[in-house]
Amino acid sequence: MVNTVVSILFDGLAWAMFLFILSVGLSVTMGLMGFVNLAHGAFAMAGGHLVLTATASWGIPFLLSLLITFFVVGGASVLFERTLYGRLYGASELDQVLMTIGLVFMAIAAYSFFTGRCRSRSMFRVISPARFASEPAAFRPTESS
Repeated sequence: MVNTVVSILFDGLAWAMFLFILSVGLSVTMGLMGFVNLAHGAFAMAGGHLVLTATASWGIPFLLSLLITFFVVGGASVLFERTLYGRLYGASELDQVLMTIGLVFMAIAAYSFFTGRCRSRSMFRVISPARFASEPAAFRPTESS
């Protein structure tokens, strides 16, 4: 019982620290720079995935993989800032939100594509075929979808 409570407390503390770091990133970009950047979480996702891949798959020590990830993700963020974000500094908040949320969707799609976590089936194929047994053939999902 005590182990469970301590485990829950440490998990909650770790999750709170993670959310704090992400919220500070959002508040800094909005408060200091006057830019609505909703895609900063995509850079956190890229950094976390790169550290995990470098340590688990490539056998690089953890601290070295942190250093490598810092420079790789930092370089990518500078590239994004120079090519995409810099053009929107004087734009309206709606333009900034639309562009950065589009980057979030593209980051999720790229992550799913490159890690093999994308589904080639339609959303109807996830549902059990027994549900569609009584439906007419026109409403059943086909093998090509």
